[in-house]
Amino acid sequence: MVHDLTSTEVRVLLALKGDELTPRELALRSGLTVEAALQSAMVLEEKGLAVVKSLTHERYCLTEEGREYALEGLPERQVLSLLPASIDDLKDRFSQRFLGISLGWLRKKEWASIKDGVLVPKSGNIEMGEDEAILALLLEDKPVDVARYRETLSELVKRGILEIERRKTRIVSLTDEGLELVSGGLKVEEEIANLTPDLIRSGRWRDAKFRAYDIHVPPKPLYGGKIHPYQHIIREMREIFIGMGFTELRGEIVQSSFWNFDALFQPQDHPARDMQDTFYLKSKSELPSCYKKVRAMHENGGEIDSTGWGGRWSEDVARRNVLRTHTTAITIRYLSEHPRPPVKAFAIDRVYRREAIDPTHTPEFEQLEGVVMDEGVSFSDLLGYLTEFYHRMGFKDVRFRPGYFPYTEPSVEPEVYIEELGWVELGGAGIFRREVTEPLGIRTPVLAWGLGVSRVAMLRLKLRDLRELYQPDIEWLRRTPVLSGLTLVQHRNHTR
Repeated sequence: MVHDLTSTEVRVLLALKGDELTPRELALRSGLTVEAALQSAMVLEEKGLAVVKSLTHERYCLTEEGREYALEGLPERQVLSLLPASIDDLKDRFSQRFLGISLGWLRKKEWASIKDGVLVPKSGNIEMGEDEAILALLLEDKPVDVARYRETLSELVKRGILEIERRKTRIVSLTDEGLELVSGGLKVEEEIANLTPDLIRSGRWRDAKFRAYDIHVPPKPLYGGKIHPYQHIIREMREIFIGMGFTELRGEIVQSSFWNFDALFQPQDHPARDMQDTFYLKSKSELPSCYKKVRAMHENGGEIDSTGWGGRWSEDVARRNVLRTHTTAITIRYLSEHPRPPVKAFAIDRVYRREAIDPTHTPEFEQLEGVVMDEGVSFSDLLGYLTEFYHRMGFKDVRFRPGYFPYTEPSVEPEVYIEELGWVELGGAGIFRREVTEPLGIRTPVLAWGLGVSRVAMLRLKLRDLRELYQPDIEWLRRTPVLSGLTLVQHRNHTR
């Protein structure tokens, strides 16, 4: 078979001969750059003259904790050297985590046992185990027999003592046809890539070999810089509310429990305040001047027809700082400083909750909060604002379902219709209860909503895992178009 080869392809063939080379070795032999040598090898593979294999090499390395154990000994070995000893004495010497690890492995390895509160070693000398031998080898940067110690290596990885470093390499070799072509006396001929005036004037173009170009080969895709798709959606939401006459609010990530919970009439024994749901800080904040009215509202309903929550309201609990669990802490604080209408404001920012990470939950995420305070605003106005927002985001069908939230009454959950999923809930909304507004000196209705930004982004970008919004996946970023909400929905409907 006759092959139309470029000079660089010929140089790669001659460099390979009958050997298997890495791209770097191939570049040294051929006199090309690594990139040019590998690109030519891949073209030769398409022509059936070469084979490019991808190999993955695994290497076990010590973690920072593993290096410490390699130097000082595994936790179980360190504790063993002090035995016999009482558990109380060991608690004074080691941290709870370290001691817990060591006791577990001492029992698992049967190196020691507990008798009457005393940790007693197994009789006789306990020799170095496989795990300790592996740590010693890696500390000296010596090779480890993976086949022999695979199970122990796996256990050390689970313990966080070792980590696996994976490196990909390519190996290039000739096919039988490529080897036959090289053996037939293949030579490098200089090629002309551009026809220059000098070539024409001198007449050398008549005897020159011109490089062939295949106009049917698709060009390499070029990806220009663009805004992250998730950030684009956040900016789009911001522009919609600004276009509707709203003022954007910004606030601190650290908020007192007073503004995050108490000012919103959330009882101090509410489950959402538990350490399992909220990130608490060691610091505390001073209470604002309105705290006495908030306290009265919690304890007995204040000066309105409410019974409050009863019990005793704690100032110390209200002072405790938290990482804000919702952006409502920003809007309620703003309203306390601007109690006279009209007010149209929104905040779109990150909030924090102690969530187990899974495809639909992360411990930090973005929330869109909005409030409208004015004379005569009604529940119908609330539904109108939200309907308009979702329409501008590209969702055609919007409906509202009755809901319950601690600080709004009546309350609803807005839903949009997605063909593949049906009706999807996207947040909560309602009118602030008088228990919230009265202590702050607010005498007019306040429409309020909190919408999930990441959930809207998942629907718009057709993602199944929330974590994809935050992962540095360059291929996903390149493939994802940046379109306006309406255009994106129309584009999807058209492609279906």
